[in-house]
Amino acid sequence: MAYDLDENILQDFLIEASEILEQLSQELIELEKKPDDDELLNSIFRNFHTLKGGASFLSLTEFVDLCHRAENIFDSLRNRKYLVSSSVIDAILKTLDAINEQFDCIKNRKPLIAVNQKLLNELSHVGSSELEEKKQITNSGTLDDISQEKYEKLLNELHSENTDSLNAISSNDSELEKKNEIIDNEFEQLLDELYGSGKGPSSKKASPVVNQKLLVPSKEEISESTNKILKFHTKQSNDKTVRVDTLTLDSIMNMVGELVLVRNRLSSLALHDNNEDISKAISNLGIVTADLQGAVMKTRMQPIKKVFARFPRVVRDLSRNLKKNIALEMIGENTELDKNLVEALSDPLIHLVRNSIDHGIEVPKDRITLGKVPTGKIILSASQEGDHIELSITDDGIGMDPNKLRTIAIERHLLDKVTASRLTDKECFNLIFMPGFSSKDEVSDISGRGVGMDVVKTAINALNGSINIDSKIGRGTKIIISVPLTLAILPTLIIGVAGYSFALPLTNIDEIFHLDLTCTNVVNGQLTIVVRNKSIPLFYLRSWLVPKVMPVTLNKKYGHIVIVKIGTQPVGLVVDTLIGQEEVVIKPLDSLLQGTPGVVGATIASDGNIALILDIPDLLKQYASVFQI
Repeated sequence: MAYDLDENILQDFLIEASEILEQLSQELIELEKKPDDDELLNSIFRNFHTLKGGASFLSLTEFVDLCHRAENIFDSLRNRKYLVSSSVIDAILKTLDAINEQFDCIKNRKPLIAVNQKLLNELSHVGSSELEEKKQITNSGTLDDISQEKYEKLLNELHSENTDSLNAISSNDSELEKKNEIIDNEFEQLLDELYGSGKGPSSKKASPVVNQKLLVPSKEEISESTNKILKFHTKQSNDKTVRVDTLTLDSIMNMVGELVLVRNRLSSLALHDNNEDISKAISNLGIVTADLQGAVMKTRMQPIKKVFARFPRVVRDLSRNLKKNIALEMIGENTELDKNLVEALSDPLIHLVRNSIDHGIEVPKDRITLGKVPTGKIILSASQEGDHIELSITDDGIGMDPNKLRTIAIERHLLDKVTASRLTDKECFNLIFMPGFSSKDEVSDISGRGVGMDVVKTAINALNGSINIDSKIGRGTKIIISVPLTLAILPTLIIGVAGYSFALPLTNIDEIFHLDLTCTNVVNGQLTIVVRNKSIPLFYLRSWLVPKVMPVTLNKKYGHIVIVKIGTQPVGLVVDTLIGQEEVVIKPLDSLLQGTPGVVGATIASDGNIALILDIPDLLKQYASVFQI
């Protein structure tokens, strides 16, 4: 199909429909818990009705049909023709999935997918047994009872009459501001006038639908009503907000990043200048730049609830599949972070929640045997901690047995017995992130293949974040993820190695100190140092980053040691110089350098030199062959 209607009108529909679809996903799960909630029933009915009206306006027939059928079901539910049940919710959720598929087609300007006939048959029989028992099935000729063919014919007649009016109106939006404002109830009434209420006339008014003026308004009525609807959307969207393309926001953020680099450079130069006026001006520039940076970041921020909204459905479907009773609690849904992070965190979080349901929560019978309540609990939490966002997934399930994890790692030849025996309990918990590790004996469509948790850790590391696990046998498991507020500007430590500058993300750095490099030991072929009575592996960054410039000098008396943490494992890195802490802007590598091991990007340091930004986990993975992470 061709999306040849005004692009602004289509964008308005996409924005509104996206919000409604997210809300419906949450409301339907909530309705299953509160089947007698009239307010919830009415809200769901109105949402499907609004979706249908907007889609009718754009002549999206397949989308309209699904919304119309869902709307009819909820009209029957709110009129108590039959009751909310799990089978009804199952059918509506399938319908919502199909609507979402159609919505994705609209977003990508692709032809709409033909509606699955099996789903249509299922929808036509929703509640039929209850209706039969109550003898509430009628043949009154209402909109609910017309055939699909007749319904589509009516829509085609309507759209053929109003196309000219819609085109004329969409080309003259400025006239809309002179119209009277309307309230929500009037807007709903206008939709009903254009496209029908969805409920149709009552059984007392048994005149044929084709003769109903509600469904076939005149061209003049269409023009007047459409003007008011467009005015309603204009008022709602332009009153306090302005829609800005995300590419524009990205461009502004890039420019702010460049300003940050200039600030860093000027601050560095001011250190060598005794001019008090210049120092004050640069100080003021630093304040203004920081404020501007914060303001621009806010334009890119989105609430984490855009991700959280998916979890009630995930938990509901998976718990039914596994025959488990699970209650989901979500905390901190309004916590905001960069829009790119919101999108990137969705899949890792879903995988972790699925893992908690499958591996963590016991079936009701086992929970009762253990003295627990039959219903398990999963808490999904988000909060801002300084310049980072902390996310956690907590369950009250069976917990992790570190000894069992050690045994699995040995059996799968991921670790030898000596190495496994030296692991602390927390280090054992992190074994689940190793490629090929799985505690499931049987493979299912949910888990057991040893693929997934390592991908989760890789995804979190790519966001300059960290992931840690705490667990107690019989009491449950807590997985904590920490990610920066934004990916555009990164706090780093600038270091020098063989005369070159490199940037280490501060998220990976645990501590820095000066150490006598002669106090080292070699254990199983690995150079180590002892820090606070704990032996940790030690590596010279020079040998990895610039091995041909100068041989590594192991007998150097003292050196700068940067301790980084990968999960709970500390690692020592020897560097030549410590230049200082800086906020840097991540620049992508040139095509010739893309894929360089251990390098995530580049930036310009305050001294004017180009510095490569190091990816610590990938660096260790590539070069530290004797170090298991």
